[in-house]
Amino acid sequence: MFKPIFEERSSMSERIISQIMDAIVKGEVKPGERLPTERDLASLFQVSRTVVRDAIKTLAGRNILHVKHGKGIFVANIQPTDIESFSQANWEDAAVHDLFEIRKVLETEAAAWAAERRQAHHLEKLEWIIQDAKAHSDEPEVLDERDAQFHMAIAEASCNLVLVKIMLSLLDLLAKSRQGSYSIPGRSLESLQDHELIIEAIREQDRELARQRMLQHLEGVEQTVSKHGNKG
Repeated sequence: MFKPIFEERSSMSERIISQIMDAIVKGEVKPGERLPTERDLASLFQVSRTVVRDAIKTLAGRNILHVKHGKGIFVANIQPTDIESFSQANWEDAAVHDLFEIRKVLETEAAAWAAERRQAHHLEKLEWIIQDAKAHSDEPEVLDERDAQFHMAIAEASCNLVLVKIMLSLLDLLAKSRQGSYSIPGRSLESLQDHELIIEAIREQDRELARQRMLQHLEGVEQTVSKHGNKG
């Protein structure tokens, strides 16, 4: 699950944060679950315990991890009950429309902030997601997972801690729209192309273009899902 970090000291902590966040997004570690010890994490990442401690401290500050002295490091319960219950409810067209309205507010700004604030490791993660999605273009489950990782990686690159937590809480809801869109022929290829254009704008640090391309992407997905009458 966790891989060694081979980077300059300044970005090691962020790399660890990114891997832990990714593991949470993928469901490899779940709310309430205990992570390996600080010593074991240092061994897994092949970094010093100081670097691991910095990453854990940051994630604890975001209320994504809880450090219980004498007991260990735990993933926080970051999904509010009302959101979890809503995500399990039956979906109607209006609910899907409401979700896309929220996504078009949150994720367009996330893309703009990412364009302004992204660092090299953010771009590397986004590019890896795209390349791996292309390599598994005929595997809907992998594409769905990479789509979730892409949108979470944009949130992480925005460097807005509140947005990251909101996006984590909305994962179940986002899964509904992703599963619906990836079941539609041709949509996965369109989404990959959209993602590449968004990354290009973020790489060039063009805030307005990143915002515009994210909006176009979300509108395209919403229109496709609505056209095919998918309930999410």
